[in-house]
Amino acid sequence: MKARQTEGYRLFTRDDFCVISAVDNLEVLDGCLKRSPDIADGSLPLVVVTGARSMPCAYNSGLAQTQAKICLLAHQDVYFPKGWLDRAVDVLNALTQSHPDWMVAGPYGVSPAGLHVGRVWDVTMKCELGGPGFAPTQVGSFDELLMILRRPDGFRFDEELPHFHLYGTDLVQTAISMGRTAWAVELPVVHNNRPIVSLGGGYLLAYRFARRKWRARLPIYTSVCALTYNPFPLWRARWRRRHVSARPATLGADSVEIARLAGYE
Repeated sequence: MKARQTEGYRLFTRDDFCVISAVDNLEVLDGCLKRSPDIADGSLPLVVVTGARSMPCAYNSGLAQTQAKICLLAHQDVYFPKGWLDRAVDVLNALTQSHPDWMVAGPYGVSPAGLHVGRVWDVTMKCELGGPGFAPTQVGSFDELLMILRRPDGFRFDEELPHFHLYGTDLVQTAISMGRTAWAVELPVVHNNRPIVSLGGGYLLAYRFARRKWRARLPIYTSVCALTYNPFPLWRARWRRRHVSARPATLGADSVEIARLAGYE
């Protein structure tokens, strides 16, 4: 499919897109991401990465396996509703025309002032987070369930960031350092998630790294807690999760049924 040019900016087509997912549970992958109609019918290529030591390493591995201009960095427990790819083409082309400097987009993020914005169905919370009808909103971090990378030539994630947390915040702050922007856009998906039990361990390591790396920009608000000099927001977030049960091995709902009930397809 040939791309068109409008006002000096190249418009994207379906052929520009690819999904990259770091996977540690094939049953979850099969029950969510692979059931997405655009993936199931081959319209949206899927690169699966397994065995990575961190999410930056996983995504760098995935980026090396595709030449796609638009890389959808998706969790294995995300479901793209029917028609999502066509909507994404329209939404991202509109974003390119209004904000040609964008580098990252996603369905749910947190503004620099700490306001949550987006539209996602959260299975754990049994509700839609955000809602319809919002304009593209600039953000300082993303919920990492899905991030849309309009990748610059040679771009790589920072593999010094440990474990599997806060890479969305790192990505946005890196984009800002490059003179680019990040936006929450209305492209709803189902997140058939299982709650994170602990904010210690790998999360704590990533938190400390990100806080050091971006210390000149603190506070930075994220979907879990703020990155700050004072660790109180992290302590409070950890206290609130003290009664969260261990992550179940199975999915909490049928992704297709949830998408239909939510009105996403």
